[in-house]
Amino acid sequence: MEIKVDAEHQIGNIVKMMLASRGRSSIKGLADEIGMHENTFRSALNKGSLRLKDFVRIADVLGFNLSIKDGEERK
Repeated sequence: MEIKVDAEHQIGNIVKMMLASRGRSSIKGLADEIGMHENTFRSALNKGSLRLKDFVRIADVLGFNLSIKDGEERK
């Protein structure tokens, strides 16, 4: 599965898509797995203020690989 991320997508929705693709839905369970308090995690998702290192941990826990592509390749 590939999820394209851009400035228009809310990080909370992206994380929910990642969870759903793995047949999971528990934000609390994911927060526990990445070592964050549930309220802190939910707040970061809702505000769009999730730190990159936390997003990388989420991707790792859910079995995703992250990559950055050169935008020049689109031309």
